[in-house]
Amino acid sequence: MVMLLAACGDNLPVDEIEEGPATVDEPGAEEPTARFLPDICSVRSWPSVAFADRDVDISVVPTAHGAAIFSVQRSGGPLHGFAIDGRGLLVGKDEGTVIRDDLAFTAVSAAYIDERLVTAAVSDGSVSIDMISDDFGARANLSTARGSVVADLPIAHGRASRIATVGDIDGLTAISFDQAWATTGTHLVTSTEPRSMTATRYLDDSIVAWSTDTTCHVQRVAAGVTSNRNFACRNNRIAVDPAARAGYMVFERDGVVMISDIRVGAESELANQRVLVSFASSPRIVFDGSRYWVSYINAREDVVVGYLQADGSLASMALEGTQPLAEGHELALVNNGVWVFAVDGAGVGAQRVCLKPIY
Repeated sequence: MVMLLAACGDNLPVDEIEEGPATVDEPGAEEPTARFLPDICSVRSWPSVAFADRDVDISVVPTAHGAAIFSVQRSGGPLHGFAIDGRGLLVGKDEGTVIRDDLAFTAVSAAYIDERLVTAAVSDGSVSIDMISDDFGARANLSTARGSVVADLPIAHGRASRIATVGDIDGLTAISFDQAWATTGTHLVTSTEPRSMTATRYLDDSIVAWSTDTTCHVQRVAAGVTSNRNFACRNNRIAVDPAARAGYMVFERDGVVMISDIRVGAESELANQRVLVSFASSPRIVFDGSRYWVSYINAREDVVVGYLQADGSLASMALEGTQPLAEGHELALVNNGVWVFAVDGAGVGAQRVCLKPIY
């Protein structure tokens, strides 16, 4: 089931019957003496969108009017997509659209950049980077590169150009595109093989983090500033607050979700590491302009979602019964809200998570 959960601060209309208890909807509106916990306050479902099984890789892309969701079977298959509007309702074909079926794709990531949808899909040692029309009816290939690993944000701005990053056994490569979306060249970011990659936007630059078997690296790509640490950061995700020049990276280590600080301009921009959650996997993180939200899969195989409190601890709740596999859930900012998507065997649906004050 694809479960879509939006944290408070979003402005999605919801059915009155589903509204639930009073919630805090705007940053800064909190009572100063209140504490807050995540709480489910509405539900959406898309039963017409089906998957062969729940072993899928999904990518969620916020757009100007809602979100686009792309998926592939991890065993190999077509690139599939569907869209929702700001109310969480399906747009276009009820069953979604097959975008590419000429290759057996095993992983996908996507971005919405300069009002364009761009996907990066992995197939048998290559990464196909395509521009997709908003209705999924047209596709243009921008580049096909050697690669087996791609970041969850596959392309972002790098000063005046756009930069995509892909990885393989020869290292991590940045591919540049000009304002007309023509390829203008490539450069090798590192010759070490990335085992996993993540990326996020940072002002007019992009921050890419990658893990080898024994080391962790963070680079502001256009600035060319790299920080290296002697620990692995597999299955990593990163989020930053540009105004604070800081953020966090979450990652896995031996059944534990770890967290490290991102400090732009510091002697090492990747600082510290500590345990965030034990007996957990598949961490995700986003910044909503006020809070950092984290989701992960717990030891019972349920998705857990929560936000980082001032003391660094996680205020969270388990979405009991929402049980995706490792790559089958995502966090995304959609229509100013934080949404959690998850694919499991029950179909395709959505839940909205709000903040409930606890006095």
